Amino acid sequence: MNKSLRIRNLNVSYGEKIILNGVDIEINPGEFTVLLGLNGAGKTTLLKSIASLNKIDYGEIKYGETDLISLSDKERGKLISYIPQHIHTNQNYSVEDIILMGITPYLGVFEMPNKDHYRFVDEILNELNISHLKNKFIGELSGGERRLVYLGRILIQKCSILLLDEPNTFLDYVKQHDFFNFIKRLIIRKNLVTLVTLHDINLALRYGDRIVVLSDSKIVDSIDCREKDYEKKFIRIMEDIYERKLEIAYTEVGPFIIC
Repeated sequence: MNKSLRIRNLNVSYGEKIILNGVDIEINPGEFTVLLGLNGAGKTTLLKSIASLNKIDYGEIKYGETDLISLSDKERGKLISYIPQHIHTNQNYSVEDIILMGITPYLGVFEMPNKDHYRFVDEILNELNISHLKNKFIGELSGGERRLVYLGRILIQKCSILLLDEPNTFLDYVKQHDFFNFIKRLIIRKNLVTLVTLHDINLALRYGDRIVVLSDSKIVDSIDCREKDYEKKFIRIMEDIYERKLEIAYTEVGPFIIC
């Protein structure tokens, strides 16, 4: 399905503080869309608003013609998968348990996972190269390993919308590139609507198909990284936001921003 995620005039505030002000954005399926912005710009709030994890003041959030705000938690759980920057969960769940939680929206009230679900978990563990972690408790794992486990839950959940908040947190240099390459292939293979928040502008340039910039509670620009000379437009926007001169170096894998 080629449904896009459309957000119109989204407003969110905490008390008297405005966090998001008239946010308009459309996210297309099959694209790696990156959300960039300074700390406190509202990136996490935007992701949580899409996932209905915080209250919005007003606005519209639609997937195709489906109003995400009005969905039940179970219906929303079939569509959206959200992985926060800091994952808090019961430390005594096993890796297998965590991944199986992804099928919860598809089970009846008293229904239990069946042998096909368990077989699917094994396939996912193999795909992620973490079969050796299957029976370990989540509390025994490193931050990077936990990221991979929650990615496994996404795979079994069969979501249409993927929201990742700073997913490279706790991943070393090599593993974060492995992670993003896997995510990019997953987005294409499953035609996912995807929004990923990042701080690293070079990771955004390397992996993003589109980069959306959030500043002062609003979307200030959207850059299509497949257009000619996109990096020149990008660097002008980043210079305005960071208020300093930036330089571009061109490498074999693409442009690299130097501060």
